[in-house]
Amino acid sequence: MKIRIINPDYGEKRSDMDARCRWLSQYVSSGTELSMECLTDTPVEINSMADALLAGPEILRMAEKAEAEGCSAVVLYCFSDPAAEACRERLQIPVIGGAQAALMMATLQGKRIGVILTDPGRIPEKEWFLRTLGIASDRIASIEAISFAGHSIWKERDAALHLLIEKGKEMKETRHVDVLIPGCLSFLGLGEALSDAVGLPVIDPAVAAVTLAESCARQRQKAGFSI
Repeated sequence: MKIRIINPDYGEKRSDMDARCRWLSQYVSSGTELSMECLTDTPVEINSMADALLAGPEILRMAEKAEAEGCSAVVLYCFSDPAAEACRERLQIPVIGGAQAALMMATLQGKRIGVILTDPGRIPEKEWFLRTLGIASDRIASIEAISFAGHSIWKERDAALHLLIEKGKEMKETRHVDVLIPGCLSFLGLGEALSDAVGLPVIDPAVAAVTLAESCARQRQKAGFSI
């Protein structure tokens, strides 16, 4: 089985994308091959709804190419799930977004979901967007953020984890959340340490998306709308 991971940020290094695939491979079966591609024609990073809209046409082309190349599923490596519904209209293979996968898995682990973003300025956007993903609004108890915009989570992992732990403990105590989602896929690999420190289940969106994509593909599920 081949799963194509589409990273909607422009110009990612091949070495960094391969490193992400190696990390994620520990969560899927040995017969599942993960590959990641990023935007090469649309010079945006997904930091707003406008960025997600601008990236959409290239993401759709990349998803169609993945299906033509024999991939069994597509993962959108972003907490904005850019162009997810458009891809599902065009493709017959499952298309899984990081945000939706994480939210759905979180409902199996707790009743009050807490989401931690990288930038407080994006809280209003996510308050709207996350409630469009099929989860009852009262299950999302709190959407908060650390202040890490402009920093590289991959290069400053200890600092990012420290801030996540502080925020997670605060949300547990004041907002009474019982499951956490780090709301950026660059937080990949920090979930277990965050869970141990805060004492709550933590859903890593990248892991959730890849494992759900593999599960859907193994069930021979098909996407695509009749339009």
